Amino acid sequence: MLNYSIAMRSNPIDKGAPKKAYATSQYSEVMNINQFAEHIASHGSVYKRSDVAAILTMAVDCLREQLLEGKKVELGDLGFFYVRISGEGAPSAAEYNPAIYVKKLNVKWQCGARFKDLLGEAVFNLVAPRSVSQKVLKAHKAGETTVDISPEVTEEEAVIFISLPMKICLRFLILNSNQF
Repeated sequence: MLNYSIAMRSNPIDKGAPKKAYATSQYSEVMNINQFAEHIASHGSVYKRSDVAAILTMAVDCLREQLLEGKKVELGDLGFFYVRISGEGAPSAAEYNPAIYVKKLNVKWQCGARFKDLLGEAVFNLVAPRSVSQKVLKAHKAGETTVDISPEVTEEEAVIFISLPMKICLRFLILNSNQF
């Protein structure tokens, strides 16, 4: 399930155009390499979590090594990994020195076949924005049962009531709800 919140965004090309509502992904947790290895091992693998974690760690090290050698690495359905150079231009080719003009190496990922149509399998779940979730957690830790976020709500935000296990109810105040 993909969690998302709604954010109102303006058109960067046409600043005068009305803002539009867009989905913003909200991850539910960060899975580290050991947790991911545990998940892989739980799928009927003959390898233990520690074996899978060691292989993943070695794969990262080897992938980095191969990218620094200028190779594009294909990992089957996972896709391709490669490096793109980002930097500034030199006045002439004769004056170009990568130590001066290359500012960053960006690792890029080109998805493989199994990742090309995630949308067809995705299930979406509307959640509160991160800023609201942080306020709820802070209020919960302080023993409060309600959270007022109305002073920071913009005209474009929706009215949403969220009931959490800790029975905290959030209310988004709308000044201009007819946009939804």
